[in-house]
Order: sequence, then structure tokens, then C-alpha cells
Amino acid sequence: LDSRTAAQIMDLLMDLADTRGLGMLVTTHDPAMAARAHRVLHLEDGLLVG
Repeated sequence: LDSRTAAQIMDLLMDLADTRGLGMLVTTHDPAMAARAHRVLHLEDGLLVG
């Protein structure tokens, strides 16, 4: 996705999760998308860190 469309989709998903009281798991290589999360975990050498 281009960055604008990705941001729009993330807005929709985050709004949906917030209004319904749901959690959301997003996997990304984009630091800008990760920065929008409430919590960020990293996978390092096969281990979940964060």
C-alpha cells in the first residue's frame, strides 16, 4: 500500500477497535505505523521483546 492508503486503513482499524473495545495485532516493517500503536513488541533472534 502507499503510505496515504495505509494510514487511512490504520485509522479505520484503530477506530473500529476503540469503539468496540477490541485489541488489534498489526505486523509491520513501517516505523511510522508502529509509532501509532499503544504497545510495540519486536521479534529479535526468534524471541519476542518489548
